[in-house]
Formats: sequence, C-alpha cells, structure tokens
Amino acid sequence: MSPEKIQQMIHEVLPGCQVTMSGADCNFSVEVKAPQFKGMTPLQRHRAVNDIFKQQFESGELHALSIKTSVLESN
Repeated sequence: MSPEKIQQMIHEVLPGCQVTMSGADCNFSVEVKAPQFKGMTPLQRHRAVNDIFKQQFESGELHALSIKTSVLESN
C-alpha cells in the first residue's frame, strides 16, 4: 500500500485534516490532525483512524500503522 493511498483514504473520511507520514512498504507512521476529533478521547481518535484501514489490515495489504492524533484547531 502506497503512502499516497493511505493519505487519500484518511482525507476521504476526515476532510480538511492534515496528515504527516513516514515509513515504507507495509509499515507506516501517520500523524493526523483533524477538526472532527474535537470532543473525542485519544482512544476514540485512534480508533477512528485505525477503522479506516480495517479491510487492509485483514487482507495483509497493511501490516503496521503507528497512529498519532490531535485536534486541528481552526483559526
């Protein structure tokens, strides 16, 4: 799975978010800042991102994804 595809999938579910990535092959780290995270606990935010890739984890297309999340505050 390409980094571009991972970013695209996150942006489709969380429009307006900021995504920072690192990693290669099937092991990636992402930092997602999204206004949709406001009012969510850290665990809820993590699950929201992790659930985007449920099918890819089950199929083995994606093996590991380290996730950091925060609320993107509007100015």
